[in-house]
Amino acid sequence: MPGTASLDRLAQAIQALHRSGSAGDPFFLSKSMELLVDHLDASLATLVMVSGSAMETRWWHPEKEGEEPPVAIPSFCEWLLANPERTLVVRDMETGPHSADLVEPKALPHRAVLGCALRQKDGVKALLFVFFGRTRAFPRAEFALLEAVAGLIGQVIEIEDLKQSLTRLEDALAITRAVMEDSSVRDPETDLPNLRYLEIWQKAMLGSEHRPERLVVAECRVAVRNRKDVARILKAAEGVRAGDLVVRVAPERFLIIFQHTPRSVAHILLLRLRMQLDGAPMGVTLWIPGPEGQGLASCQPRLDAALAESQAMAQPALVWRLPEGVADEPLPPKRSMAPAHSTPQRWEPPVLQIPSGNIPVTASSGKVEPNP
Repeated sequence: MPGTASLDRLAQAIQALHRSGSAGDPFFLSKSMELLVDHLDASLATLVMVSGSAMETRWWHPEKEGEEPPVAIPSFCEWLLANPERTLVVRDMETGPHSADLVEPKALPHRAVLGCALRQKDGVKALLFVFFGRTRAFPRAEFALLEAVAGLIGQVIEIEDLKQSLTRLEDALAITRAVMEDSSVRDPETDLPNLRYLEIWQKAMLGSEHRPERLVVAECRVAVRNRKDVARILKAAEGVRAGDLVVRVAPERFLIIFQHTPRSVAHILLLRLRMQLDGAPMGVTLWIPGPEGQGLASCQPRLDAALAESQAMAQPALVWRLPEGVADEPLPPKRSMAPAHSTPQRWEPPVLQIPSGNIPVTASSGKVEPNP
């Protein structure tokens, strides 16, 4: 039957295209160009990408190593952009009725052309052309093959555009997430860690097999009214050693956590901190996670009580509240500013020995007296 051979070739071509790879195959587009050339007995197939007014040939077949891409023919591209729903058909470049309106025939080595636009919702993304070295009468099956390949290529391009859009969106979200996470764990006024940071740090610390047996935890109340107060707090926080924490847990409450610091050393550091904060009320306790990994909430009542006791004083001091059963170790003695009392000693002038004559000379009288 007439056309049976063309239909068979169409079926074989589509099967070959499906076997060539999926839409994720990086060579899918070049294989599509190759399939059109082979099954349409063409001399060249090109895929021209459209970006605004710019048109660039991105894929083509056959492709020789080091070869420059074929130049897109402006008149063909403009016609398809103006008629995206139609198929460009030039059976004879020299004698065809529309060839003179499309391109100068003698400027091209081709004698016939097929072309179609690859449309998407937002317009035309690419143009597909197939060129022939001789004049052609195109059977219906060849139009069907061109449309089938164009449809598959259009889907691939759309998927790649979506992938790129998703990639850009993921990058933007990653950057936004990083900024949000960074800002969400820092206090915006002082740039100190906040409660969110404390929660993350606490989970990591309690989940570690090498968590400290005891931690010294202090809390102080400091008013933050202006930049000078912020600068004073940050200056005091600089005295806390690396690995320890100063966290702003409320507008006027700051938490200090010493991980690997003995109580006596922590006591001195906290006294210095209070001095820099103009004697702010401060309560201190021990946080003992234990083998079950108890959180900061286990020592919070003692900490609140110690801070409340310090605030109730006429002259707030550093108040300790230790857990039950924990021995109270002696704190470092305070240095006295008064000089130590001692019995004055009578000063005696030194005796200078003169080797010759064995005559002692005293520095007080300057007299020389012979030995008896």
